[in-house]
Amino acid sequence: MVDDLFDWKKLDCDFWMCAIRSQMSFSLNYSKCEIIVGLFLLNLFGYVFSQCSGSAQTLTAGQSIQYFTSPDYNNGAGTYSSNLDCQWIIDSNDASYKVILYLKNYNVACSGDNINIYDGNTVSGTALKSNICGSGASDKIVTSTGQYMTLRFTSDAVNQSVGFEAAYFSATDLSGTGCTSEQTMTPTTSPQYVTSPSFPSLYDVSSNCRWVLTVPAGRVQVEIIYSDIETSANCAFDSLEIYDGDYVCENTKIAAVCSRYPSGITGTYLSNGTSFLLKFKSDGSVSFTGYLIKFIQVEEAVSSNPLTSSDDQLMLGIGIGCACGATATLILVFIVSFFKSKCRSPKIASPRVKTVEPMNGGPHMRTPSVNGSVDSSDSISHSRNGFIRRPLTTSRRSSMIDGKSNGFLP
Repeated sequence: MVDDLFDWKKLDCDFWMCAIRSQMSFSLNYSKCEIIVGLFLLNLFGYVFSQCSGSAQTLTAGQSIQYFTSPDYNNGAGTYSSNLDCQWIIDSNDASYKVILYLKNYNVACSGDNINIYDGNTVSGTALKSNICGSGASDKIVTSTGQYMTLRFTSDAVNQSVGFEAAYFSATDLSGTGCTSEQTMTPTTSPQYVTSPSFPSLYDVSSNCRWVLTVPAGRVQVEIIYSDIETSANCAFDSLEIYDGDYVCENTKIAAVCSRYPSGITGTYLSNGTSFLLKFKSDGSVSFTGYLIKFIQVEEAVSSNPLTSSDDQLMLGIGIGCACGATATLILVFIVSFFKSKCRSPKIASPRVKTVEPMNGGPHMRTPSVNGSVDSSDSISHSRNGFIRRPLTTSRRSSMIDGKSNGFLP
């Protein structure tokens, strides 16, 4: 095959030898053309030899998704060779972490070619998936029980096809205490992670989890690395929700995730303030592997404008106004004062907010109505303007009559 590709008589060995020597610091004991041929063959066949010649290739998994393919996959446009026996060992690099593997795409001839996935670092381990062939990627998420997973790909002498592409990463349960009570976590400039309960095993049914990610200064950035959550209309059954702030409010919801991997939502979100709230809920049936989220603190950019305070800005407006005339002065003072008062006003509920939801004992069981929505009976009643109404006790009623009430009227 090499002779078909190159006419070795036309190669200028002195030229190539000079190039090779310029990259090497040790003396060479082989002829010039022997080295050229060796390097060419190593480049041509080295990838296949590394895991298809009887010795497995070890891959180290991290908490970011990585990929590997069968030989000559070429983004789904290639064809693997005949008589292959290839093995990959995936190592989570930590005894407390497992390996998640997903066959993103595969097209393997079923006449004698197949993919087998084993628990552990040898092909003698327990088979997690056996004799995978044909084409597709449906429901091929595989999770190890320990630190290692092994994938073996074999082909016979006839009917070769495209091959496969696999995604993998390491995983462990990093849900903390967020599923027993609301957990506050402090992001730093070093990445931290949070997961669904029992990750990477199936998440718990009837879960109600909350994590508040808050920093003393700067902003919070979250990245959904992986999500595999039950799909439903309007995320009525199971869902992961992200809120911009430290409380659950419909008007601050920026993401609702409820779809299966690899169609699950991924992406990066940046808070407007110093906090994000993550909320995960599941109903009483059907669960999947869940999600993995990375979060960090993002420092605020320091402004080069020396006039940073609102008082300084007010004085600047007055100065400009005096230069432009009394009318301009009044207009500028009014505008600056107006926005200043708005910025200093206390936080109140938006009139567009339909629900300000407290964290209760757990989600309700799924009870679809005739139109497909979820029917739940809450112990909290809501007024038409969105505020929570509390019963008026006798003591409160009497204090209000005396003019001592400091709360809102129901």
